[in-house]
Amino acid sequence: MPTTKDGLQKMLEFFLYGMMRASDALGNTPLFLRSIEEEGLRKFMGVNMPRFHATDDAVQACRAYTAEVDAEGLFDGSDTSFRGTDDALVGEIGSDCIYRRVCTLRHDEGLPVHCIRAFALEEMLRIRLDEEYDWKLERFGVPCRISFRKGAWK
Repeated sequence: MPTTKDGLQKMLEFFLYGMMRASDALGNTPLFLRSIEEEGLRKFMGVNMPRFHATDDAVQACRAYTAEVDAEGLFDGSDTSFRGTDDALVGEIGSDCIYRRVCTLRHDEGLPVHCIRAFALEEMLRIRLDEEYDWKLERFGVPCRISFRKGAWK
């Protein structure tokens, strides 16, 4: 596969899809994906985002994190929005999500959709705000709607 933007996108999709299928086989997909996301995010934020310091407000922290990873070139966060309160917030991710194809494949196969961006946001809130949040995919589509509620993992 040539080293092009499309080739890299395909490789990312195969990697994520395979990781999710492997975690399905292990029996606790959310725990497995959360563990992977936490490890990767701690390293990434330490190296690539040392100036990122989230506010104590969860909605603002999600907006700032999305803007920062957008600036780092990981994905286009311009179609992402957040609203709500510190205890319960809602995120919407539009059609430009780089992971949409993986989620669509799982959805079309009748498998649960596990939003990698939601896992990343959940872990960022835990790491930067020292608060536990649970996320739930409220709607898969355009836009995807994800809710976050404080406190379930403690």
